[in-house]
Amino acid sequence: MSIESATQFLKDVNWRWDLREKFQDVATPEEFINVAAQLGYDFTTEELANVVHQHSEGVKIRRDYGVWAWLRTVNWIRRNGTQEPAEKD
Repeated sequence: MSIESATQFLKDVNWRWDLREKFQDVATPEEFINVAAQLGYDFTTEELANVVHQHSEGVKIRRDYGVWAWLRTVNWIRRNGTQEPAEKD
């Protein structure tokens, strides 16, 4: 399990729509990690959430395309670096 693998995963899914499609029917964090493992990635949900948080710090404008838009459909990944729902304002 590694931060490096989670970082590589984000880089790969950024450029490869076919990888994103493999997660289309995933409903839980455990399923997500299992699919990622079948594709050769080795990270935990916490490591992925932390990497997403690190790469999202300071972002003011949300894109409606690409990997970041796709990650917003993964309901258990929060930009605040946790797997818990973000607090509502």
